[in-house]
Amino acid sequence: MRGRSLGMALPMLAALFAAAPLRAQDSEGQDHAALPRYPGAIIDGYRAPSLDEIVLPTGPVTNETAQANLAPHTGQVTHIDYRLTPATAPLQIERYYTGLFQKQGFKTVYACVGPACGAGMGGLILNSGRIAPTGLADGLFNDRIRVLVARRGDTWVLLHIAEGPDRSQIYEAVLEGQTDTADR
Repeated sequence: MRGRSLGMALPMLAALFAAAPLRAQDSEGQDHAALPRYPGAIIDGYRAPSLDEIVLPTGPVTNETAQANLAPHTGQVTHIDYRLTPATAPLQIERYYTGLFQKQGFKTVYACVGPACGAGMGGLILNSGRIAPTGLADGLFNDRIRVLVARRGDTWVLLHIAEGPDRSQIYEAVLEGQTDTADR
């Protein structure tokens, strides 16, 4: 009788595993209307637009508490953290977004690659709370990063693209309706 029960249980277990999704699904959130996600990426973290102040890098960042090479901005900020599995080269992801920027009239204000971003760029963007909300972004810290800051009118976009051994992470901050006057 025992062998017969096991024989019946195995096909049921196999059916359960077959019915499970093959890839993870988005956590709550949605893409920003101006920037469709990189194909295959899923949302890991999301914060809906709200009035906030963030700093945007204008040059290399030495550490996450640095004051140099940063410009403060205030407006409606949307934060999205994407995961892409398996890992994809940051250059390929960057080219996807720069193509979108060009089509939509954005101009790149600042861009950097790897060590040229400065030792503190990842910490500033992902851990300091001055850009990404603390705990929202799943940070990858290495030299396989690319950072882009682009602007169209009063809309700013910051992208932090990083590659790890098993995944890539794309953190995106979109600021709209800038309310400070320092940059107008």
